Amino acid sequence: MVCDKCGKNPAVIHRITTINGKKQELHLCKECAMKEKGMLADDSFSINALLSSLLDMGMETPIKIEKLETAKCSQCGQNFGEFRKTGKLGCDACYASYRDRLLPLLKKIQGNIQHSGKIPKRVGSSLRVKKEIDSLKEELERAVRAEEYERAAELRDRIKSINKSNKKEG
Repeated sequence: MVCDKCGKNPAVIHRITTINGKKQELHLCKECAMKEKGMLADDSFSINALLSSLLDMGMETPIKIEKLETAKCSQCGQNFGEFRKTGKLGCDACYASYRDRLLPLLKKIQGNIQHSGKIPKRVGSSLRVKKEIDSLKEELERAVRAEEYERAAELRDRIKSINKSNKKEG
């Protein structure tokens, strides 16, 4: 696909806008995109820049900024301030060294701090059942806290039913 403006170069930026229900597409080469108002053709984007910018988004921390900058990893010696600037950790021990500071960031990015991953269909039935039960237990706790006792009873019965049928199979 060639650029809609110059008609010469290959289009590398594709903008689709919908205004009053009408879809408009614009395909631009890098040079024309830089000239276009409201378009940004920046090669400097990186996931590291995104991570480091998230650290500066008003995250409340009980640790003073000076201590964040000077706390160092016991293995590689990288300080947390360097991670804040680059978005890159120095080694695998940095995860343990900065655990308390990384968990809120991971939760903000992923929505959870525990990796869930995918479960293979052929061999993951018991793991899938365990995850379902764990999820139901969490929902049960929320229902009890919210004093939704009928919902809590339904969830409790569902958990018992799953456990019972799982024991018959196993």
